[in-house]
Amino acid sequence: MGARSRLVSRGVSSLVFVLAVVLLGGCGDSDKEKPGSQTAAAPVVTVQAMAPKVADVPVYAEYVGRTAAKENVDIRARVEGYLKERLFTEGSLVKKGDLLFVIEPRQYEENLKKAKAELARQQALLSKAQVDLSRFERLFRQQAVSRDEYDTRLTSQRELAANVDRDKAAVEATERDLGYTRITAPITGRIGKALVNVGNLVGRGDNTLLAEISSTDPIYVDFSISERDYLVMIKALQAAGAKDQEFPLTLILADDSVYPLHGQADMAERAVNAKTGTLGVRGVFPNPDGLLKPGQFAKVRALLEHRKGALLVPQRAIVDIQGAKSVYVVDAKGVVEAQPITIGGMEDRFFIVDTGLTPADQVVVEGVAKVRPGMSVAVTPVPVPKPERKAADQAKP
Repeated sequence: MGARSRLVSRGVSSLVFVLAVVLLGGCGDSDKEKPGSQTAAAPVVTVQAMAPKVADVPVYAEYVGRTAAKENVDIRARVEGYLKERLFTEGSLVKKGDLLFVIEPRQYEENLKKAKAELARQQALLSKAQVDLSRFERLFRQQAVSRDEYDTRLTSQRELAANVDRDKAAVEATERDLGYTRITAPITGRIGKALVNVGNLVGRGDNTLLAEISSTDPIYVDFSISERDYLVMIKALQAAGAKDQEFPLTLILADDSVYPLHGQADMAERAVNAKTGTLGVRGVFPNPDGLLKPGQFAKVRALLEHRKGALLVPQRAIVDIQGAKSVYVVDAKGVVEAQPITIGGMEDRFFIVDTGLTPADQVVVEGVAKVRPGMSVAVTPVPVPKPERKAADQAKP
């Protein structure tokens, strides 16, 4: 029994040893990398990079603005009456002095006749009183009448003269009221819709608003610039010997088209807004065709300065995250780094970089969406565009 037990024990030990060798051998084979396995190295991302462009460029800035009429006039009824006529087409251009509305004038014509009649009566009485006063003055000198009689005639003459002056003023007032029944355009401009229909009673208790007119040429554009841009602009203009309000403005409309006529700064606010740190500026643009209307939103492009040796990078290279701008820069080892920058304007689809870059930096311009900071990349130069062949050259075989 003892010999058999020892034999069985030896057999079990041998079996355990064989299984361990098999398992260890299997684990070793599984750790070996095979061609095409998922643990193979990821391919290197290829990007295009370039050094910032160095050039002497004009520095522009863009601001959001709103157009406004140079003159806005409310057309109101200044006398009470029924609106008799409307003599304009709504939304049309009207000239200064054009007749716009007529208020029923009959009662004012009658008032004028009464005022003139009363004036004529008082003038007749005054004429008689002046004759009587002249006669009594001679009699008084001859001591034919008493001092009281002469003073009575003098007082009557003065009273009638005052009545005549009063009635002249009444005639002028009634003539003015009659004139108010014919409402004319005070300026040349575009008139809006009529706010009161013909037949309605107007002018009772207040000066009823009938329509509005806005001048069209020129037109204002109100916008605000930062305090920093204001200082840059003023320093550059003073260095060039220009006045602080003599710089050209370009208007970019809502459809991104450029308005063909340039404007000028017309006025700047007396103080910087302490809450926003901006200065209100008003530009004036010629508008002979009436393309611009009050209330339009537009971008105003202003020349800030002429900068020498400016660094420029393509617009597509800029990464904007919640207003913070940066670019991806590739170092000498091919590793990508995010470099914060500050922007100072645009020039022909290039951003002018104020701070953050040097002329030797390699900025990623193609493949920006594929890279992240710390990633290794393969850099290829930006291809130089081939010059366009002329039509005559293209026709050659």
